[in-house]
Amino acid sequence: MKVVAVIIDDLGHSQQAARPFLEMTHPVALSLLPGRPFSGAIAQEVKASGKTLLLHQPMEPKGYPDIDPGPGAILVDDDLEQIRSILEKNASSMPGLKGINNHMGSRATSDPVIMDAVLEFASERELFFIDSRTTAETVGYNMALEKGLRTAERDVFLDNDLDPGAIDAQVMALLDRADRRGWAIGIGHANIQTAEALERMAHLLPERGIKWISLESLIAYYADPGN
Repeated sequence: MKVVAVIIDDLGHSQQAARPFLEMTHPVALSLLPGRPFSGAIAQEVKASGKTLLLHQPMEPKGYPDIDPGPGAILVDDDLEQIRSILEKNASSMPGLKGINNHMGSRATSDPVIMDAVLEFASERELFFIDSRTTAETVGYNMALEKGLRTAERDVFLDNDLDPGAIDAQVMALLDRADRRGWAIGIGHANIQTAEALERMAHLLPERGIKWISLESLIAYYADPGN
């Protein structure tokens, strides 16, 4: 069976923006930024809905400080104790947490020392790690594999361009990737255009012979190189 999973990033600023994804009947995974006005409330709703909850961990990008990853971020100058403290605070604010994926992080995810600390935390908490691949230089996914973590990496960003036709084109790229490899992971954001495109995608899946499954299932049964 060919499968896809979808993550919605950058949640926490607005309960209204999260609503279409919380109410979807499809197994979308929701990734919450820490320290945002509605992160705690949305986390409770995600847990109640039975959907997958991720910590969208802010990490230092290239261009920092002009490009700001926001509160709760891990910076490359942080020591190991600071990184652990940041992760513990962010994770403790999100009951029912299943995994972590990076927000920004083009500099931090390229740093093996930083990623070792993040992945050690994930391992201790039995959390999976999704590499959002905000840079081709990331070491996150390969290091997670080496540590034996449940892990995968993003294949397609769905909505860098919010034009509905552009999102539909990215959805087709996601399905084409699943056709070729057997599975694929897409990342979108909390926009109504994205929610509408995902509903259109759901109607396409039967004719494409592709099933939309939970992120945990995809990691466990498809993305795991040991299977």
